[in-house]
Amino acid sequence: MKAAVLYGAEDLRCETVDTPECPEGGILIRTIACGICGSDLRTYSGGSSKAQYPSISGHEIAGEIMESKNKNFPVGTKLSIAPVIPCGKCWYCKNGIQNQCDSMRMIGTAEGIPGGFAEYVSFEEDMLENGCFNVIPDGVDPVDTVIAETASSVLNAQIQTNIVMEDLIVVIGAGTIGCLHSEIAAIRGTKEVIIAEMNPEKAQLARRQGFQNVYNLSSSDPGLKELVMRKTEGRGADTVICACPVGQAQADAISLVRKRGKVIFFGGISQKSAAILDTNAIHYKEITVYGASAYSPEVNRRALNLVLSGQLDAKKFITNRYPLEDLTKGYEDMIQGKMIKGVVVFE
Repeated sequence: MKAAVLYGAEDLRCETVDTPECPEGGILIRTIACGICGSDLRTYSGGSSKAQYPSISGHEIAGEIMESKNKNFPVGTKLSIAPVIPCGKCWYCKNGIQNQCDSMRMIGTAEGIPGGFAEYVSFEEDMLENGCFNVIPDGVDPVDTVIAETASSVLNAQIQTNIVMEDLIVVIGAGTIGCLHSEIAAIRGTKEVIIAEMNPEKAQLARRQGFQNVYNLSSSDPGLKELVMRKTEGRGADTVICACPVGQAQADAISLVRKRGKVIFFGGISQKSAAILDTNAIHYKEITVYGASAYSPEVNRRALNLVLSGQLDAKKFITNRYPLEDLTKGYEDMIQGKMIKGVVVFE
C-alpha cells in the first residue's frame, strides 16, 4: 500500500509499505479521507517530544471496513474514527473524565499506532471497545466527517467551561479551531462571537467561507480591545478563547476579558513562545483560566452528530483537498494560512 512515512523532522516520504493484517477481533479499513491537523504539522516540523520514527501520522480518519474479525463491525461499514483510546480502568476514566486518562493511547500521532495517511489501517479489538469508532450513515459524504474530530475537542472545551447564551465570545485565531469555536458557540446560542485573526489572507478566507465577525487584528492590537469594550459597555468579553499556539495571545486574553470572565487556552505552545501572564489581573479581576484538551468518546459522538445533522456545515471548513503524495504541500499551505481545514482524500 502507499503511505506517507515520517522519518524525522520535515523528512516525509510517500512510499510503498506492507499492508497491515486484520488483527484477531479487529478490523482493517480502507482510508477514504484523513484530515490534516495542526498537531500533525507540529510533529512533521519536529515539535513533538513523543514522536517515534519511522511512523505514519494522521488521526482524523474516515474509512470503510474491508476485512473484519469483529461481529459488531461488518465489512462495508463506513466509519468516522477519532484517535482517542482511553483505558477505561484508571481513576479518571471511572469518573467520566476519559480525556485525562492516565494511560491514553492515540491513533496516528506518531506515538506508536499507525494512522490515516496510508491507504489501509488496522485496529485491534480493545481500540474498538474503548475508542471512537462511529458509523457514517448512507447518504453522508465520509470526507465531511473528518471535521468531527477537531469539533470534539472544541465541544468538550465549551461544555467544560459552560459557554452560555448571554456570552460575548472573543476567539483569537481563524484557523480550524477558531472557526469551530465560533460555529459551536453559535449553535449553543451565544450572543455574539468576534474572531480576531492577524493574517489578512486567513481572515479573508474565513469571511469567504461564511464565518461572521472576522476582524484582521492581532490579539495585541489596541483596535481589538476598543472593539470589545465598545460592544460590552467597557466590561470586556465574557469569554476569550486562545485558538492559536502563541504565548502572547494567551497574555493578551487576560486584558480582553471582563471581571469574573473566563479564558480558555486551547492548544499547546512552545517554550520560546511562552509569555508572562498578568497574574495580578487574574487575581483582582477574579478571572477563571481553563485548559482544554481532547475529549471523551461520548463527546466525539455528540460532535459527529452535529455534522451528520447539518448543524455543523463541514463544507464551510474543508477548503483544501490533497492526494496523499501532496501531504507536504498541505503542511506548507497550513503554515502560510492558505486553508481552514485541509484533507487528504484517497481516490
